Amino acid sequence: MNLPSRRLLVVSGLSAPKNDWEAVLLMAGYERVAFAGPDTALSSLRHGAYDLVLVDEVLADGYSAASLAVEIRDQLGVPVVFAGRAEDPAAFHRLKEADPFAFVTLPWSAPGVRVQIELALHRLDQERERARMLPGRLLAHERLEGLDAMLPICASCKKISSHEGRWTKLEEYFSKHAHVQFTHSFCPECEQRLYGAPAARRAGGPRD
Repeated sequence: MNLPSRRLLVVSGLSAPKNDWEAVLLMAGYERVAFAGPDTALSSLRHGAYDLVLVDEVLADGYSAASLAVEIRDQLGVPVVFAGRAEDPAAFHRLKEADPFAFVTLPWSAPGVRVQIELALHRLDQERERARMLPGRLLAHERLEGLDAMLPICASCKKISSHEGRWTKLEEYFSKHAHVQFTHSFCPECEQRLYGAPAARRAGGPRD
């Protein structure tokens, strides 16, 4: 499988030795892999452009994998994927509360690791795209707020009255408040009333 070049940081712990991480990630197609301890992970992330962090669920020296993941998420916004056996329900619950992007269970396989990493990165891309589009959606919502009511409209010319009492053409009103653009044509009834025959007939087109 051809994968985009990913740069991964592994915070290894007690669930799997460093050599196992290196082997499975290489088999999964990831060659740009660095390692850090729980005490140096944040510093490594600040000084390197990593796409994703893999964190062992059981860290040495009393470090909490869940707390580290929260710090990474809140301070740096890098997605975290946990790895381990998930045998302790209470510990697994704490890991879930850290809102990881995925969890790789041991014993692992290269395809399984690759799937979890790529799904996590896809989720990150989707979240960033939603965040990018949010300002435009909020602006559209603000424009539509003024339409969330009965609109006073002229029964004859169809102009709409604003809150200031100014009468505006329907097209101009919706263009301003809902960012809607109009094109103009004739419905069959109006075309018959104004011109007496459909456009195709007036242009010499086929008759019934």
